[in-house]
Amino acid sequence: MRVIDADGHVEENLETFSDKYFDPAFRSMRPRVTGMDGLAYWVIDEQLYPRRVGPGCHNLGTPTNYDGKVAAHSAGKTDSIGSMELTDLDARVKAMDEEDIAVQVIYTTLFLAYPLTNNVALGSALCSSYNRWLGDPLSGHQRLKWSAVVNLDDIPGSIRQVHEVKKLGAVSVMVLGTAGDHMLDHPRLLPFYDALLEENLALGVHVGWSCPAVSNLYSHIYPSGVIAFHIPLLMGFTALVSGGVMDRFPDLRVVFLEAGCQWVPFILERMHHRYKNQGSTLRKFLPQTAPIQKLPVMEYIKRGNIYFSTEVEDEILPHVLNLVGETQVIFGSDMPHGDRERCAARMLQERNDISDTAKVNILDKNPARLYGID
Repeated sequence: MRVIDADGHVEENLETFSDKYFDPAFRSMRPRVTGMDGLAYWVIDEQLYPRRVGPGCHNLGTPTNYDGKVAAHSAGKTDSIGSMELTDLDARVKAMDEEDIAVQVIYTTLFLAYPLTNNVALGSALCSSYNRWLGDPLSGHQRLKWSAVVNLDDIPGSIRQVHEVKKLGAVSVMVLGTAGDHMLDHPRLLPFYDALLEENLALGVHVGWSCPAVSNLYSHIYPSGVIAFHIPLLMGFTALVSGGVMDRFPDLRVVFLEAGCQWVPFILERMHHRYKNQGSTLRKFLPQTAPIQKLPVMEYIKRGNIYFSTEVEDEILPHVLNLVGETQVIFGSDMPHGDRERCAARMLQERNDISDTAKVNILDKNPARLYGID
């Protein structure tokens, strides 16, 4: 059985923002790497990333090293620095072979934290440089595919990036669950979705620290990694459906990544309950409270272009498959992040509570259809 890993990652490095890719106008503000107490950090706009303690804290695996020394958070990992950073593609392919992965779609690590800068123009330059850097070695690669990043604070720039990354070989464009403190159904984002459809690119909604209003409530990485990291993804799903985006763009392919699948029954049931309530009761008294979405939430799922990732150990996976259909669930390894399960695809294949047909769909057919992989 072919295994397509729908959500692997790269740990960015100094080459990501090198002269070859970074806009010359912003080179005086180029991200730097520094070390402290054995840990490595990006310095962007004179701020440290990741910010592992204090308000708005988050955790990232990048950068992996500084001054030629492997950082403490990278030491002891199974994957080599070359594999993690994709500076050695053969090493990454070897790691994939060890885990029976035929094709892997690469997502960012650094851009899982928002905002990296409050300078909108610099933010767009960071995204453009990342896309050019990743597209350079991976364009046309048979086994390594990639997802682009965009700066949703700059919609014209995001649209330009969509068109550029299509030429560079991207198979999707990643966003987080919110556009900062705006929801994904904000009217200013509609031209961005138009561009995705024009270029036939999937939208990958990934977990991440995207909503400052939520992230800044937390000063400890443990609860932040539970709530501020995951909840924006649920907010993103709710916004795209309830805000009418999936009505306006019925052919948009969207995948929700790295939150497991256990949230899916909860959010679908809650949306269905509220849709009925506000559609039949509140609208009688306050017509402006009537749902914007045109259909019950399950009707959007039945169209077949909304996908959900699963963790291989998710106990309710059989229920989710029955609820949304076997053709709507995909698998992501999270390679090379430290909290992943190694050989996860093999673990999924060994489960005896889902059918062989479901396994083929999850590991091959569904991600191939989502990303347009032959």
